Amino acid sequence: MLLFHKLKKIKFLTALFLYVSVSFLAYANELSELQNRIKQQEQKIVEKRQEQKKLQDTLQNQENRISQVIGKLNETKSNLTEINKHISATERQTKQLRKQKIAQKNKLAKQLELIRRLDFNPSLLEKLFSQDAQKVQRMKAYYQHLNQTRLALINELNVTENNLVNSQERIREQKKIQQDQLEDQESQQKALQRVQKERQLTLERINQNLSLEQDKLNTLKANEDTLLKRIAKAEQLAREQEKNEREVFANKKKQSQQHEQSIHRSKVEGKGEIVSKKGLGYPKKQYAYPVVGKILNGFGSTQIGEIKWKGIVISAKAGSPVKAIANGRVILSSWLRGYGHMVIIKHGNDDLSLYGYNQAVSVKEGQLVKAGQKIAEVGMSGGQQQSNLYFEIRRKGIAVNPIGWLR
Repeated sequence: MLLFHKLKKIKFLTALFLYVSVSFLAYANELSELQNRIKQQEQKIVEKRQEQKKLQDTLQNQENRISQVIGKLNETKSNLTEINKHISATERQTKQLRKQKIAQKNKLAKQLELIRRLDFNPSLLEKLFSQDAQKVQRMKAYYQHLNQTRLALINELNVTENNLVNSQERIREQKKIQQDQLEDQESQQKALQRVQKERQLTLERINQNLSLEQDKLNTLKANEDTLLKRIAKAEQLAREQEKNEREVFANKKKQSQQHEQSIHRSKVEGKGEIVSKKGLGYPKKQYAYPVVGKILNGFGSTQIGEIKWKGIVISAKAGSPVKAIANGRVILSSWLRGYGHMVIIKHGNDDLSLYGYNQAVSVKEGQLVKAGQKIAEVGMSGGQQQSNLYFEIRRKGIAVNPIGWLR
């Protein structure tokens, strides 16, 4: 009986051991499979980030190309305006020369007719020359004057003819240049359309890659972190530049004479007014908007999730001029992820104004600008779907509501 119980116990323990072994193996297999899935998911995340970075690099390259083409188009447009002015002026000159030529021909014809009548009227000449010597001398002088006048008219007519030929040649040359510029403009417009189509495809891929809201949230956070780092670096460079300028001025001041000192001082003081230490001052609605348009997103409104707008987004037509709100120094003019072609202006020691989403920029880093000066053109760079301007004001590194300063 005891043996029976022992055998029964052994069978139970064996069954329990087999059950535990099978369960452990199943759990181990399940754990291994889960770990493989985690690794695969992590690899997908890595690949997705790599693809996103590659797409952003492609977008930056395309938007830089768009900016360059727009710059060339603006230059071509300006050239064509000047050429058209020259052509109009030359055509007016040509018209005047033709009138002058006709008048000179008529005058010459009258002179020739008068001389012809004198030459073919011997009785008149005999009668004239039969008078006393004084009258004869006077008539000879008159006759010589007629010949000299005729020769002078012929010379003037020849000069007019030459000027007319030269004027017509200039018109032909200018119209040839005009035609070349128009062909360049057409080529640039086609290139712009191609790059814009490429950019749209890239944007579609980026949006597909950012299908989850968390992905978009993380991207916005990364973009803002990058902006803050670039601002810090740009401010440091601006401080170094201003320090160097003060040192250069101090050295020149020591070396120059009193008169030269006063002249140079007035120039530097003029610059000092541009980069006034007081910055933008208190918000009293004292500055014009950087561009005229409707505010689409206000300061502090929700962008996505817990991310709030640090500035305002103003809707405006692509190509509209973006103007500096106040005097200052450009400390950044570059493409930034999420903000596109960005211009940042430093006002005094503590204030910055930021202008993003531009399609083209017309100022350089270190350049002094005045209130109302064009610094860029409204666009949709940085991955925007429509033309807007992103505008922000920062005081001591903190974004503040810009509406208080804008009238």
